[in-house]
Amino acid sequence: MAKAYINDGIIGNSRMLGCLTREGELHRLFWPNIDHMQHIDKFEVGVIAGDDNTGALFLTNQEFRINQFYSKGTNVLNTMYSNDEIGLKILQSDFCLIGKDILIRQYEIENTYEKEQVVRWILHSSSVSSTSNFTGSLINFDQEALIHYQRDQYMSISSDMDIESFQLGGDIQASLKKGKLQNSDSVLMVSEGALSWNLGNIEAKGKKSITIQICFAHNYKKLEEVLTEARKAEGKILYQQTKDYWLEYSKRCGVDRSKNQQYNDLYERTLLVFKLMYDEKCGGLMAAPEVDEEMEKCGRYAYCWGRDAAFIADALDQCGLEEEVEQFFYYAKSIQEENGSWFQRYCMDGNLAPSWGLQIDETGSLLYGMWKHYDRTNNITFLKNIWENVKLGADFLINFMDPETGLTKASHDLWEERWGEHTYSAAAVYAGLRSSIKIAKCLEVSDEISNRWETTAIRLKAAIENELWEEDHNCFLRGIRTQLYPAQKMKDLECRLVPANSKGAMKEVVCKDYIVDVSLIGLSVPFGVLEASDYRMIATVKKIEDILTVEKVGGIKRYEDDEYIGGNPWILTTLWLALYHIKNKDFNKALLYFDWAVKGRTELDLLPEQISKETGEPIWIVPLTWSHAMYALVYHELRKENII
Repeated sequence: MAKAYINDGIIGNSRMLGCLTREGELHRLFWPNIDHMQHIDKFEVGVIAGDDNTGALFLTNQEFRINQFYSKGTNVLNTMYSNDEIGLKILQSDFCLIGKDILIRQYEIENTYEKEQVVRWILHSSSVSSTSNFTGSLINFDQEALIHYQRDQYMSISSDMDIESFQLGGDIQASLKKGKLQNSDSVLMVSEGALSWNLGNIEAKGKKSITIQICFAHNYKKLEEVLTEARKAEGKILYQQTKDYWLEYSKRCGVDRSKNQQYNDLYERTLLVFKLMYDEKCGGLMAAPEVDEEMEKCGRYAYCWGRDAAFIADALDQCGLEEEVEQFFYYAKSIQEENGSWFQRYCMDGNLAPSWGLQIDETGSLLYGMWKHYDRTNNITFLKNIWENVKLGADFLINFMDPETGLTKASHDLWEERWGEHTYSAAAVYAGLRSSIKIAKCLEVSDEISNRWETTAIRLKAAIENELWEEDHNCFLRGIRTQLYPAQKMKDLECRLVPANSKGAMKEVVCKDYIVDVSLIGLSVPFGVLEASDYRMIATVKKIEDILTVEKVGGIKRYEDDEYIGGNPWILTTLWLALYHIKNKDFNKALLYFDWAVKGRTELDLLPEQISKETGEPIWIVPLTWSHAMYALVYHELRKENII
C-alpha cells in the first residue's frame, strides 16, 4: 500500500517508532529498531453507531472534524474527532510505553446525543511483508488478540475488552460495510485481519473508553508474555505513567528558558524529538523517520549519517543529553571500518546502509564530534575508551590526501550529489585532525603520533586557502575537480580527466566548481578553519545571502541550482547562517533567520527539512533531526547572549 510522504506526528520510546498522519492514522510502525522493520500496511480504526447493521465509519473519514495536538511536554499524541450526524466525539491518545515493546491507542468516546446509543468499535489491520507467502495471521482466543507474524517478527493487537467478532482475510471492507465480520477461520496464511468490540449502550452525554494494545516480540511465547502484561494494566494508569516520564525527561534537559513562549514550545518539542530519534538498543542517531520506502523521490532517510551526527550530538550535549551522546559515540566506535574510516551511512543496528560511495566528511565529522563531547563533559574515561578509534580515523585521514592539490582526495559531497574535492569535506577533515590532536594531548600520547596529524592539518589549511579561495570570484569555490550531476552541467566548463580509483578508471571533472553553496559556512561554523570575521568568510557569506535567499518566502536554499524536491529553502541552512552571524556578533540578523525557522514549524511544533518556495508551508521530511539540532544550537547561543 502506498504511503503518504509526510509523517505529520511521531510517537515512540527509543526502541519503537510510530508515525501518524494529520488524520490520526497510524501508517508506519518500526520495531525492533526505530528504523526497521516497518510493520504496517494498513491500520484503520472506526465505529459502528446504532443498534442496526449500519456500516463502519472509519475515523479518517472526511465526515469527522479533526484536531490534533500533543499533550504538553510529552510524546503523547492526541487526535480529537467530532461528528454531529452520528453524535460522537472521540479522543484518541497514542503513546508507547517506556522500556516496553508496546504501543497504546487509548480512546474516549462521548455520546453527544440527547439519548443513549449502542456503539461498536472496529479495527482493520494489515501487516507488511517482503515475502507475502510467509505472512500469517491468527486469533488468540485466550488473549483476545489478533496476531500478525512472519519468521521472528510477531505483532499482536488486543484491547481491554473481549472481542465481539473477527475476520481473517477475505473481503474485509465488504464485511465492514455491512457491519458484520465473519467469525470463521481463526488461522490463515494472510496478512489482513479485523476485530470488533461492543461498547454497549452509551447514555446521553455519557462516555466510554477502550484501550488498544499493540505488542511486539521475536517469538510466539514471548509475545504471549508481553500481551499478558499489556492487558493487565489499566489504560488511564499507563497514560499517566507515560506522561509523567516525558515531563520528567524534559526537566532534566536543563536550560534557562526564553521569555518567548513560542520559542520555548519549539525547544521543548525539539528535546522530545531528539529522544525519539535516538535508538536506545544501539545508540544510533537517526536522520528522520522514513517516508519514501520505495525510493521514488530520494534515497531514504531512516539511517545514521556521521555528517548529521556532528551537529545533532553537539545539540544533544548542549541540551543535557550527554548520556545519549556518549552512547552514540560508542555506537560509532562499533561500526568503524578496519581502515579507520566510516561509510556514508548506517542502519540503527550498525549494519551498513545502501550508499553512493565514500563521504570523507563523515570520518572527519565523527572525530570532531568526539572531541566536542569530551570538551563539554571532561569525561576522560570516554576519551580513553575511544582513543584507538580516534587514532585509526586520524591515520586514515592523513592517508586520504591528494598529493597534487594538498586537499582531501575526491569523494562524495555532503549533499551526496557530486564527486570531487569539496571545500566542506576538506573543512570537516581539518576539524577531525585538529580534534584528534587535542585528544592525543589530553591523553598525553607521544607527540610522535600527533605530529603527523599536525603536519597534515597545517598543509590542508594552506591548501584550502590557496586552492579554494578565488579572489576574482570573491568567494570560496565549492570544490575543484568535481564531477557535476547531471553531466550536462559540465558543458562549456573547463574539464579534465582524473583517476577515479586504483584500478585505472578515469572520470571527467570540472577544474573549478564556482556554484555558491551554503555549506561553505562550514569553513567557519562548525569546523573552524577560518574565523567568522575573516574577510574571505564575510565575502563568501554575503554571496550566499545574495544568491541563495529565496525571494518569495525567504529562507536559504542549499545552492544556486538546487533542484531537489523543487529547490526550496531549508530550515537547517537558514539556521546555519544564524549560527555564523552569532559568531560575528550580528544578533539582529541571526534573530531574523531564527524567527524565519520558527515560522516554518508544523502545527505540532515539528521542524521539516524544507519550506515550500511557493507557499511558505512545511514540505517534505517531517521531522528532520538536523533541523531540530540547528534550532537547539541557535536557541542556546541566543540565550547565552540574552537575545531571546
